[in-house]
Amino acid sequence: MVFISCKHASTPSNEVPLVKVYNDYLYLSDVKGMLSTTFSAADSERVVKHFIDSWIKNKVLAHKAELNLSDDEKNVQKNLDEYRNSLLIYKYQTKLVSERVDTNVSEAQLRDYYERNKNNFELKKNLVQLTFVKIEQSSVMLSQIKNLFRSSHVADKEKLSSLCSKHANNFFLDDEVWLDFNEILKELPIKNYDQEQFLRNNKFLEITEGNYIYLINIKAYRIKNSLSLIDFERDNIRSILLNERKLKLLKEMETTVLKEAELNKEIERYTK
Repeated sequence: MVFISCKHASTPSNEVPLVKVYNDYLYLSDVKGMLSTTFSAADSERVVKHFIDSWIKNKVLAHKAELNLSDDEKNVQKNLDEYRNSLLIYKYQTKLVSERVDTNVSEAQLRDYYERNKNNFELKKNLVQLTFVKIEQSSVMLSQIKNLFRSSHVADKEKLSSLCSKHANNFFLDDEVWLDFNEILKELPIKNYDQEQFLRNNKFLEITEGNYIYLINIKAYRIKNSLSLIDFERDNIRSILLNERKLKLLKEMETTVLKEAELNKEIERYTK
């Protein structure tokens, strides 16, 4: 990308100004670091133009603000000091947490928290454990897959998984996982406005829709507003426990540094 160089009486002799706004200059050296050798000429031009336009806008707006604000309103040092202090504290707290908070949460700790706080784990949605297979009615493997689908033998389940991966249009065979029933309904042609009634009254289903047959086996379910399962709450409980450790550490740190400052007589309280 080629810039047309123009010298100005007040600019350094070894610098190439790209634009001047009031008494401020933007130089070629200010934008060189933004360009990559992998950029095309068009990309480079677009990046630099965007930067220059943004720089111009900021300078013009800042100048307008300078003209229209009082000296008190333009005194932002207090705000800058407060922001700097807040940023330093945040960075120190983040470093402290990353270095000292134990992120290992045992199964015993998870279960203990769950047992002590069961009232906080009310289900907000219906959960279900199930398997399903979506397959074309014309599939030569349909009959075999139907037979295997109802079997509880491990060998049959493995064979079913192998056949589904080759012949099914969609399938889910891990009946140990708890799923949001609303999400499952997006995959299956189940039309029922009373989810609780449907889950209570169905186990094996075979639904035909269009050219497909859906095989569904509902193994277990949990109804909304009942107690949620620990298997479904593990990640949530782990986050709660880690946050408790973080808050405890930060509170201890605050107490410690305040005591140190008091003992070192760095804090002097003046009474009127």
